[in-house]
Amino acid sequence: MNNHRLKINPAVLAQAAEWFAVLGSGTASSAEQQQWQTWLEAHPDHRAAWTRVEFFTRKFDHLPTHTASAVLNQPDLERRRTLKALAVLGAIGLSSWQIARGRYLQDWIADYQTGLGVTKTIALADGSKVTLDTNSAFNLEYTPTLRCLQLVSGEIYIETAPDNSGLQRPFVVDSQEGRVRALGTRFSIRQLLGNSQVTVFADAVEIQPSQAGLSKLTIKAGQTTQFSPQRIDKVVNISADRPAWTQGILLVDNMPLSEFLLQLNRYRHGYIGCAPQIADLRIVGSFPLNDTDRILAMLAETLPVKISQPLPLWVKVLPAYNS
Repeated sequence: MNNHRLKINPAVLAQAAEWFAVLGSGTASSAEQQQWQTWLEAHPDHRAAWTRVEFFTRKFDHLPTHTASAVLNQPDLERRRTLKALAVLGAIGLSSWQIARGRYLQDWIADYQTGLGVTKTIALADGSKVTLDTNSAFNLEYTPTLRCLQLVSGEIYIETAPDNSGLQRPFVVDSQEGRVRALGTRFSIRQLLGNSQVTVFADAVEIQPSQAGLSKLTIKAGQTTQFSPQRIDKVVNISADRPAWTQGILLVDNMPLSEFLLQLNRYRHGYIGCAPQIADLRIVGSFPLNDTDRILAMLAETLPVKISQPLPLWVKVLPAYNS
């Protein structure tokens, strides 16, 4: 699989865009070049993010000559900012646009899918219902012995029904990390990078990681956990009747601002980032997902931050006062 097709944390992409701006400015010191090399080799995701930045910024190679000259003739700091903006829009904004409209091949050919900022509910033939979160996709396969959903991407919330075919077929969801079997239940499952998150709202589910020989685990209503092919994490208690996003709400409790913006970015085109010195500000509340501009305004009203939008697809959350 090509690196520019991988799902990469937007924060890592932002770091890659920053390094692109530094190295592309033409004034990078040998120390900065060494720091970039150290960053590049620190984690496989860093190299994948750098490859994506290079891939998408090559799309700007054919800008009109006068536009390129305008960038190169700017003062160093402003030139770095412009180069970073091109990298962010190319690697994050443009790829978000592509993900929203084309996304990955698996999503294109999935039986059911949603675009960025869209949720919808599907009624299945057996009477079960599946609600898809933003940028989500799944395949459906009903056989004489099994009712199976394959989660391709994103998150789905499922209200299972008894098998109306009379065959008593089990209802399961397969993710990249294993299988979840419904035990007469309402639950959600989210595909993360290297993990699946399962939350149960009624009855119970049985989790089976994909690695052979691992034991199954049953979790019940009011519990959530994550699992990989090799393990199942500690079970955590929750108090919710259903996922907040199914009601058009982003619900957070003591979440760091940096994580909150990553969650918000799932429902909004482009890229939202924040200054490091405010990344750990804590967020509590419920926010309307149908108006992300309003959410950003609410942050400025309730936290010591201000909202800057250098480009249409690029939003920065900054300290309200210079430190």
